[in-house]
Amino acid sequence: MAVRVEYPPHYLRRSFPQERRWLLALYACAAIMVAGVGVLGLERASWLRHLVETWINIHVLFGLLLCGLVLVRHQWIIRYSPRLRDDIRALSRHLSRIVYLMLYLVFGASQGISLVNCMLHGGSLDFTLFDERLRNDGGSQVIDPHHDYHMILLSGGIALAMVRVFLNGCLVHRYRGELGRKAGA
Repeated sequence: MAVRVEYPPHYLRRSFPQERRWLLALYACAAIMVAGVGVLGLERASWLRHLVETWINIHVLFGLLLCGLVLVRHQWIIRYSPRLRDDIRALSRHLSRIVYLMLYLVFGASQGISLVNCMLHGGSLDFTLFDERLRNDGGSQVIDPHHDYHMILLSGGIALAMVRVFLNGCLVHRYRGELGRKAGA
């Protein structure tokens, strides 16, 4: 008995065009770069961090790259996904999910690096994220500009605020367009 290989119909084989594959690969590389910069922002002893910080603040770089990643994803959705383009709330949830995923990825990778360093080189386990003085500081200062976790969280908060303001502007623009069409009719 011979095995017969069946190829999918032509429209299924080419359902994801070559251009979109390249754009998806480029987007994945950009997301990896954003996560890498965020992890560098949390690793204080890294020589690469010190090299980057000689010409730019690494937390600002992370925030700008994260905002850029969200804007690129928004443009991708406007171009290729009409379902999300029409539903502002779903689009807001989708773009916010990207920011949250990046923050989880950066914090998780940083804690993983800390754990591996502890196992390989000995010493104490650095769970700075769970440090008691960060939660019960007693001072009136909410965000410490010298603490890496605070600055990464602030960058994520700014990216989330940018998503809300940008999509609110899109909603207002759409509402004004509907009013203009009703007035012209």
